[in-house]
Formats: sequence, C-alpha cells, structure tokens
Amino acid sequence: MESVLQSLLEVARNPAPAVTAWKQGTNGKVIGWLPIYVPEELIHAAGALPVSLWGGSTEIARADAHLQGFACSVVRSVLEYGLKGTYNMVDGFIFPSTCDHIQNTSDIWAAVFPGRPKFDLVYPANRQSKASAAYLERLFTGLQEWLAALTGSAASEGRLRESIGIYNHYRALSAELAALRSSRPECMSDLEFSLITKSALFLEKTEYNRRLAELLPWLARRTVRPRPKVRLVATGIMAEPQGILQVIDELGGAVVADDLALGARILRAPADETLPPLSALVDRHLRLGPCSTLYDCRKERGSHLLGLAARHNADGVLFLSMKFCEAEDFDYPVLKAELEAAGLPLLLLEVEQQMSALGQVRTRLQAFLEILAQGAGR
Repeated sequence: MESVLQSLLEVARNPAPAVTAWKQGTNGKVIGWLPIYVPEELIHAAGALPVSLWGGSTEIARADAHLQGFACSVVRSVLEYGLKGTYNMVDGFIFPSTCDHIQNTSDIWAAVFPGRPKFDLVYPANRQSKASAAYLERLFTGLQEWLAALTGSAASEGRLRESIGIYNHYRALSAELAALRSSRPECMSDLEFSLITKSALFLEKTEYNRRLAELLPWLARRTVRPRPKVRLVATGIMAEPQGILQVIDELGGAVVADDLALGARILRAPADETLPPLSALVDRHLRLGPCSTLYDCRKERGSHLLGLAARHNADGVLFLSMKFCEAEDFDYPVLKAELEAAGLPLLLLEVEQQMSALGQVRTRLQAFLEILAQGAGR
C-alpha cells in the first residue's frame, strides 16, 4: 500500500509521465482544461483523457510578454508551460469562462497557438435564470460535437451514462477520503491529502478509483503524526505553494475540511443518474454549491464555511487568497464579516504559486494556531 500511495504522490508532483504513458498505451487524445468547472464526463465518454491545468511553481520567463503583471499565477504559469512545450502531449484545450483572467488567456492562447484546438466554455452568468438549463444543454452539446471532431469518437448515450457512473464513484471515494481526514487526521499529512486529491486530475478515473479504493482501508489504520492541536477549514483557490501545508503540519495543526477550488468544490454534487445523461450534467452544474466564480445572489459561502467548521469541529478558517484573484477578493469582506459575527476566527494569507520564501507565512500561522490552541484548551 505504501507503493500505491507513493505512485499517487508522484503523479501529482510530476504528471507528465503518467499522461504520456496513457496516451501511448491507448493512442487516445488528451484534453486539457483550465479551472474550475468542466464536465469531464463528456471528455471521458469521448474516449479522451481529461487533464486539469492548474499551473505550477515554474519560473515565469516568457508568459509576461503576453499577460499583464496583475494576472494571477495560475494563468501565468499555464501560459508559461504552454510556451515551454510542457503541454505538447495535450491535443485540445478547454477554457471555461471562470474569470476575466482565464477568458483573456483564452484569447492570447488563440493568437500564440493558432493551430491548437480549443473550446470556450462560456457558462451562463446567472444560474438562477430559467433559461440557464436550456442554454447549458446547447453548450454541452456543442462541446460534445467539438470532442467528437477532435477524437473521431462520438460519445453514445450509453457511454456517457457509464462515464457519469465512474465519476460519481470517484466523488464518493473522494468523500470517504475527506471523511477520514476529518475523523483521523493523524493518518496522513495535509500535503499527502492534497497530493492524493490532485493526482486524480491526471489519471483516468477508473484507474484512480481502483488505487484509492485499495488505499482507503490501509490509510484508516495508518498513523504518521500526532493528533493535531488545532483543526482548520481551508478556503480559497488552492493550497499552494504546498510548503504552507507542511508548515501547518510542523506547527501541530491540521486542515480537516476545505472549500478549495482545487479540492472540495470540484467534487460537489454527484450527477443524478436517473436523468438523461446530458440533463444530469446540466443539473449538476446548476446545483454546484457557493463559489466565488459562480453568481450567487444569496451569498451562501459564509454559511457554508460555518457549517463546515461546525460539522468538522474546526477551531478556525484559513483563507488562502490567490494574489490578483478578483473573484476571491470580492468574497473576502463578506466572509470576514459573517465569520467574525459568528465568532469563528479567520486568517487571511495571500499566496501565489511562485512564492518561495515562507518565513512571514510561518510567523503568522504560528501566532494564529497558538491563539486557536489556547481557545480550544488543547
């Protein structure tokens, strides 16, 4: 089981070999998609491998010639990887209308790589509109047609049903992993949990499901660290750079639940398998919970975080604010007011993937965790 765990951690750290091996073994197409919400089931049903492109800690040398300095580190590093040839094994790209930065990068991508197929997934701005479901069904049909042209394989209704079942199983296993993190945080480090979750973004889901199903009973009996002194809920786009998770671990804390875009958000709302397949994916998107990148007139993210903290017995919330992410910045003042009114401590940390020095982060985390430990009487 240790080797199974290490294989997942290695895929998350260096996904290119796993993606290349799948492509060579199947002669299939690889479809890269940018954050955050893309119906992977459509890609899977077309016989292609969905690969999520969230950037990384690479040095930005070429992308700055095309992107503004105030673009977030995710899109800057995605473009950098594209220019460096890191994504040469990727056959097509999907750009969802998540934010201005991603939409801007889509236009730049078309100019820089005119011969590389891409699809713009322009979501309805208002999911509460009565027209949203019909619009999404047309949008997803267009994506299916684009995938069929690119892969040479049109997904039948039966294949799409099968893919939806595989992805629902993936979400169910991920929920078991998240429940284990909360009930026995000593069984894995925060970094291990993050990397296991991230490895799913680069593996064919049947294979990932097999490995995770094998791993879960072993993890439930495993102990790698003391019972944490402080329990945290993490929210934001992603828990990167990953050194932050190691600092939390070293200071005696643990993330026991999250509301991260690269985390729990993409695992919400299993598709309803009683509905026609395309309608099930439309329905799932309309049922996705509160997120800074989705219009929410009720502003339910604060109550969602309060519920997470209560259910997982968390002592405080860690807001990992991606630098230059306007969507998250707009949410923060509302969240801060609601969490403070409820008496739930909150720490804001500004992060970006290219961060290297974590001294100030460590100091602020140490002070925050000490305050929480005193309040929790641990």
